[in-house]
Amino acid sequence: MSMNEKLQQYFKFTHHDLQANQQGRITEIQQSHIKAKVQRFNSRIVFFIAIISVIAFGVNFAVRLASAGGGFNNSITNMALGPVITILVLIFFMAFRSNKKSDVSLKKVEGAVNFVWVERQVANMDRTGYKTEKSLEMRVGGASFNVNQNLMDIINQGDNIRLYYTGGGDIISAEFVEK
Repeated sequence: MSMNEKLQQYFKFTHHDLQANQQGRITEIQQSHIKAKVQRFNSRIVFFIAIISVIAFGVNFAVRLASAGGGFNNSITNMALGPVITILVLIFFMAFRSNKKSDVSLKKVEGAVNFVWVERQVANMDRTGYKTEKSLEMRVGGASFNVNQNLMDIINQGDNIRLYYTGGGDIISAEFVEK
């Protein structure tokens, strides 16, 4: 199997897709893959919002009931204010992220590949400290992409490559270029 075929298999594109990308177009199949990816993301966020809503309303209800000393005089609007604000913030985030990832404008970058391990400090779940998370970035011609370590089995440091990607940052096809 050639290196370009390995790229096709890794990024899940066909020779027809690559030809269309070289001509400045995104194929219908590539667009449907991007839309499906955005839909999966949105479904996860909606599920997360539903769980957070149930928990927030339940905790808020229990706290207000306990603080009322058995007599529940607080209105539903006052009780729901905190959870509703949280839900609205999450919905705003989902809409912003969804619009960004849905950008199917075609972009191209070419150059030598530079793989870099990036470390980020992320707060612990209990907010008592931080942990270090490492992720792999592939940098090509001024653009950087979060990638899986398996890609290093196909592309070597310093290889000349041309990447076609969307405005949302998803690599949709790639090819090796002569030096």
